[in-house]
Amino acid sequence: MSLIEFERRVLDEARDPRNPLLERVKFLGILGRNLDEFVMVRGRDWLATPDAKRLTRLTHALLRDGQRVFQRQLVPALARAGIHVADYASLDADEKSVARKYFAEAVLPLMTPVPGDPACADVANLGLNILVALNDRGVSRLAVVRVPDQLSSLVALSREKFVWLDQVVLASLQQVFPHVTIEAAHPFRILRDADIVFEAAEQSELPSRTIEAVRQRHTNPVMMLVVERSADAWMVERLAKVLNVQSDAVVRTKEVLDLKRLWDFSRLDFPHLRFPTLEPHVPARITGGCMFAAIRRGDILLHHPFESFQPVIDLLRQAANDPEVLSVSATLYRTDRGESPIVDALVSAAQRGKQVRVVIELKARFDERRNAEWACELRAAGAQVVHAPVGLKVHAKTILIVRREGDHVTRYAHLSTGNYSSFTSMVYTDLGLMTCNEAVTGDVAELFDFMSGDRQARPLRTLMAAPLALRAAFKALVEREMAWAARGEAAHMVLKMNALVDPAAIELLQRASQAGVQVDLIVRGICCLRPGIPGVTERIRVRSIVGRFLEHSRAWYFRNGGDEEVYIGSADLMPRNFDRRIEVVVPLTDRGIAHRVRYEILDLYLADNLSARELRSNGRYMRLRPQPGDTGVSCQTVLLGLPSSRQHVEAAAGSIFASL
Repeated sequence: MSLIEFERRVLDEARDPRNPLLERVKFLGILGRNLDEFVMVRGRDWLATPDAKRLTRLTHALLRDGQRVFQRQLVPALARAGIHVADYASLDADEKSVARKYFAEAVLPLMTPVPGDPACADVANLGLNILVALNDRGVSRLAVVRVPDQLSSLVALSREKFVWLDQVVLASLQQVFPHVTIEAAHPFRILRDADIVFEAAEQSELPSRTIEAVRQRHTNPVMMLVVERSADAWMVERLAKVLNVQSDAVVRTKEVLDLKRLWDFSRLDFPHLRFPTLEPHVPARITGGCMFAAIRRGDILLHHPFESFQPVIDLLRQAANDPEVLSVSATLYRTDRGESPIVDALVSAAQRGKQVRVVIELKARFDERRNAEWACELRAAGAQVVHAPVGLKVHAKTILIVRREGDHVTRYAHLSTGNYSSFTSMVYTDLGLMTCNEAVTGDVAELFDFMSGDRQARPLRTLMAAPLALRAAFKALVEREMAWAARGEAAHMVLKMNALVDPAAIELLQRASQAGVQVDLIVRGICCLRPGIPGVTERIRVRSIVGRFLEHSRAWYFRNGGDEEVYIGSADLMPRNFDRRIEVVVPLTDRGIAHRVRYEILDLYLADNLSARELRSNGRYMRLRPQPGDTGVSCQTVLLGLPSSRQHVEAAAGSIFASL
């Protein structure tokens, strides 16, 4: 239910006229991608709950609402802006000729019909398909054709006018079935369960076994069938029977629209209808210089996407080329979908004779195959490739570099809240710490040895790691704040995360509220805690930020009697993060960096009254608005124009946060 509330907030961004027009379309694309994943990942679980019918109804309603927003609000707005999305039937003769030529040259060579009812069971997941009723010399049968995924969903008739690819395919079906009568044709989509089964295997065999396991998804049970409302009942019933789809998992809509393909609009050349191009800032102390020398001068914190990801790439590239670097270790959970500068640097380091150890997570959902391929490439280059210990996922994001410096060695570490992806570093907010602090880097080395199976887990000095001790450490931090409240001191926690689900953590936060601790939660997505309940959570406030960038950074603040502590890490407050994943949370021991995270991020997000929505005790979110006389604050907008210098942050703190 909480995740559905999050998807409503994403849909609201598509409705919001304050967002540039093509960005509103993109938010619908995000909604489509999220809903697809929601059904594929969580569909089996929700069907087993007493609320199954309600959840199904709400999910179907969200899908229909997204399609209505596009057709009724965004298509007319696009037309007013000079971008016309036409129905095929409305095209003139010349435009239809252009469409037919495109079909013959670009589309038809990619199309392979799937004939016969039994074969329909092999229909591909996601994307768009067309169900075709054929009459072959008096014999009726069904066939399915796939609208090619490789092509844009928009067919350009001119710079300003487009028609949907699936409509072009529908109008040209006779070329696919040249010798039979087409009686009816209707687009449809299916969403299959995303689970796959991993079999035990030797480390070296795991990548190939993973690639085999991913193929299971093509035949997994269908969780949802979306089909045109105008399709004859017998066609839908027969398709549903072949696919073994229950009637309440069939969604009938006026038009079948693959919402996530609306991302194709972002490729259109209309820059004035998008957010201004982001030019990430590079801190002056690391511009064009030696990354190792810069880190030795003091810890470095990078706040993406406002600050560039390039220094992380530069660090690895310099490590690969530096003859004094002895070894490089890295975790990879998700990385770039195409060329990866991170993987390229690790491959280069291995080829140059460095000891390279890469912990690759093969169970990162929907990235399993890509990660398996990276594993093969790295192993071929001479790197040591290891995978998660049995029963765990490696979700920590960290790099360790060991460098010879004179008569001793120095360890350098990068610890991040986000993945090693240059693409997501431009669209997700994340935090990354570079340090050569001996206590921190020593703990990182211990953690890599544990992940590699070289030794049993040993107590860490500074890092809090799951599943080793993160749950107990978080509990101790909260209870310490409760103890301050019991002594009459001001007690305050600010926790920023993607999701709050863990029952024990929720109960702990409730106890903190009852003990007199002010608890501010910044939770992007799922939040299973209800704030504002008298006697239970009345001192807890929950807000969610949905903006241009996906909020992905995790940060914790504890007042601690005035001796403030700030942490960043990879973990959300969920059972899987505490108990079934390897996660890392690191304290920010540099006071300037800790001060910056408190003011530049946490307090700024609490001051947001334009993008933020607050969760009410009834489970619904309310959009905040500036009160008369208040200054409107949008945290991401402020950060886009905020040079990340301590002086500027403190100046902003003095004006924006004086009331906090």
